Amino acid sequence: MNRNILMAAALAVGTTSFAAPAMAEQKPPELTPAQLSEAQSESYAVPVNTAFSASIAALQSLGYVDITASKDAGTISGQTEAKGKIFYNILWGFGKKKLTQKASLLIEEYGAGQSLVRLNLHVTESKQRGLFGTAFSDGKLVTVAEPYDTFFTALKAEVDRRAAAAPAPATMPVAAPVAADTPTTTEAPASAAGSPQR
Repeated sequence: MNRNILMAAALAVGTTSFAAPAMAEQKPPELTPAQLSEAQSESYAVPVNTAFSASIAALQSLGYVDITASKDAGTISGQTEAKGKIFYNILWGFGKKKLTQKASLLIEEYGAGQSLVRLNLHVTESKQRGLFGTAFSDGKLVTVAEPYDTFFTALKAEVDRRAAAAPAPATMPVAAPVAADTPTTTEAPASAAGSPQR
């Protein structure tokens, strides 16, 4: 019987050791600083006002709330609603934790009729410890590509929608070239009846 228990334990350990690398492979790879800098910004061939309003709409479509914006500074921020999870700790008893993703945007002019949008994403974990009610947060910069790609895909759709809805620039009608007036002289024909006879 002890042999069966030992074999079951060895099998469980072996299964865990094989499952751990498989789960580690599912975690998205972290970006290098250069890759992260590239993933955090995109340029658009639209004026700053268009990029600004499109950025707010993109955040709203992705479920961000508490959005604040300053058009003068060119900044926008918002955060996702996160559902709390109950956890148990042997020292503090039951507690609650939640993850919140915060977005910070900077929109600036990038040449004539061009805009540059920069995005920073942070994940904050908030915990509340049991009876003491103390809470603390740890913020961490998001260093994987997917959340940035998701935002800029939504932003491109909003920019394209606004560009398609914008009225075409009015063109001035081209006037036809005016021909130079050439003076014409017409001689009245002499009337046989009214001309004096000599």
